[in-house]
Amino acid sequence: MPKKSPARRDQSAPIKFNDEKYDHLRFSATFEYNELCIARAAELLGPRLKQVVTIGNFGALILLVLVALWAKDAIVVMIVLFLVATALSYVTSNWRKLQLRYARTTSLGSWTQAGRLHVVVCDDALHVVDKTGELATYPTSELRYVHETGDFVVAGFGRKRFVYVPRAALSENRWRELLRFLKDHR
Repeated sequence: MPKKSPARRDQSAPIKFNDEKYDHLRFSATFEYNELCIARAAELLGPRLKQVVTIGNFGALILLVLVALWAKDAIVVMIVLFLVATALSYVTSNWRKLQLRYARTTSLGSWTQAGRLHVVVCDDALHVVDKTGELATYPTSELRYVHETGDFVVAGFGRKRFVYVPRAALSENRWRELLRFLKDHR
């Protein structure tokens, strides 16, 4: 019989999280947290900001054309408008990279080394726990917004504090209840 490698031993012994220490427990979800989770969550950070940047880019280009047509002497203004349009064009074309870079500076980026995460949702707070202990606690009174897709939800608490919960970590009924709970508390 072959010996188990250390990697196989780690996979065969799942980490147990204790939910009994939390009062008014509503839900708990355990899942693997990795770079893919950050990349997926980053897509939902600043969902309307890309639209604003794109509109600003078109506005700068339109102003550049208008200045070039009517005020041919305003070279400095045209150069400034060209630089603004170029910078905004760079931002829109590299939007995903910039979102991911921003996500890594938030609480989402600080958990990548945790591996397996456990999110506990109580009536008054959301707790994020890893195998070493509690990483963060976010009161539901500070919940600012909830962004969801069919696969996961990202709850934002302001000051670069976010909680990511994948749909696969919960049953269908619990997933719907979680979304309803988060939307009711924002």
